[in-house]
Amino acid sequence: FCDLFAERGGFDLMLGNPPWLKVEWQEAGVLGDYEPEFVLRKLSASKLATLRIDTFNQIPALEAAWRSEYEGCEGMQNFLNAQQNYPVLRGVQTNLYKCFLPQAWRLGAQKGVAGFLHPEGIYDDPKGGQLRAAVYPRLRAHFQFQNELNLFVEVDHHAKFSSNIYSASPGTVGFEHISNLYAPQTIDACFEHSGSGDIPGLKDEIESEGKLKVVWNTSGHRSRLISIATHELELFARLYDSEGTPAWQARLPALHAKQLVAVLE
Repeated sequence: FCDLFAERGGFDLMLGNPPWLKVEWQEAGVLGDYEPEFVLRKLSASKLATLRIDTFNQIPALEAAWRSEYEGCEGMQNFLNAQQNYPVLRGVQTNLYKCFLPQAWRLGAQKGVAGFLHPEGIYDDPKGGQLRAAVYPRLRAHFQFQNELNLFVEVDHHAKFSSNIYSASPGTVGFEHISNLYAPQTIDACFEHSGSGDIPGLKDEIESEGKLKVVWNTSGHRSRLISIATHELELFARLYDSEGTPAWQARLPALHAKQLVAVLE
């Protein structure tokens, strides 16, 4: 991409679902390839250490494989935790998806756009203020989901994640925010709604085979769409964070409708 970078200064569009993976040493997974007992049983630290030594003695090749995996994991942890590589991640728990964000901003063109699906951790981590201060000036849309409809079958249904649209270059804080989503089509429904009528709640009651059934609500309403700027972040910082927290470091609450902003004020 050297020629495109020279001409445009970076990528115009980046899309992805980066790995939701904490970088941590899991030796049971390595040892379990040779001895299933490491994976099948919940071993205490002392029992695991004893069994590891015994297994090393029985399977000489295992120790070399274990050391190689450990060195690789330790090297990756040191690289991702190095402040000179990811300065905005200082103080937060390393997760691979977080590392994608500053990389995308760095590789984007001046008017480049990045769209990422990732967990909500950056918005509610008490230690994530520095990262949020870099996120908010670039964030243009934040749509928060809960996995109740099993959009991702391998993820727990209580898990929360979001679809996020970022500009590569920072600007004035201003983004659209919708919370408590269960299906992607609700986003379009909110934008297309007239704004009239009652705001639907989290669940609906429907009649099925003569019985009332409670289901997760996927209908949209214009009032679900909340415009967030510095003023709203200042409000959130006063209410949800420690005294003196800058607006750009405020945690982002999951508000169901824009009327709740006026209530908080």
